[in-house]
Amino acid sequence: MLKLSANVSLLFPELPFLDRFAAAARAGFMAVEAMYPYDHEIEAIAARLREHALALSVINLPPGGAADKGLAVLAGRRADYEDSLARGLDYALGLGCGRVHLLTGNLPPATPLRECRALLARNLERALRVFAPHGIKVLLEPLSRQMLPHYSLARVEEAVSLIDEIGSPDLGLQLDLYHTQMEQGNLAALIDRYYAYIDYIQVAGVPGRHEPDIGEVNYGYVLDLLQQRGFDGWVGCEYVPQGDTLQGLRWARERGWLPAGATQGA
Repeated sequence: MLKLSANVSLLFPELPFLDRFAAAARAGFMAVEAMYPYDHEIEAIAARLREHALALSVINLPPGGAADKGLAVLAGRRADYEDSLARGLDYALGLGCGRVHLLTGNLPPATPLRECRALLARNLERALRVFAPHGIKVLLEPLSRQMLPHYSLARVEEAVSLIDEIGSPDLGLQLDLYHTQMEQGNLAALIDRYYAYIDYIQVAGVPGRHEPDIGEVNYGYVLDLLQQRGFDGWVGCEYVPQGDTLQGLRWARERGWLPAGATQGA
């Protein structure tokens, strides 16, 4: 059975952030993920995780400024990058989170990835030296250039090439099927080809980034494929609910991935 994690940065938007943990637990989730938890104190989040017996499956590392989307491809930002790693480590350790997504960053104007690749590889190795001794895995996620036109890693093959080059078991692939469908499609073949690299999955309907049962992707087929392959990582529900979050989770309840009797009550 697939393990679903609720993205509390997006789901239950009618509630304050810290109240979304209780809502996720009532909906039947055993884990949550958070994009950027850094506006809240570690202990405040940790208390919610303990109270509701939730695991924190992944967080993003701080991405720098609003235009950066990560710092690993940006020359001259070493101090900012080190601060991002240190802050991310504090949160991961304080929240018992075993995975961090390292956003690699937007490319400088008129600069191809090949010109930044050596810097990117060095910065990934630096991140591994920070996180791996604590048993925390670093993840790379390709992000569609339809949404982020200047992002440095857009295709699955680019992330896999870096993972191969660095050769660390502590560096893995976070495959966001929404971004992958937007950028290159062919989801089933990509899952089959790069299954050994995949540590974490995220889902959302295409287009619109709503529930997975809305849009052009046959998630029933794709998620069944992962289940048949024995995927035992987390599947993050990283989407914007079109309406009531709980009602929109019928796609998961119908397949037994969440309990049928879950409620969203106070």
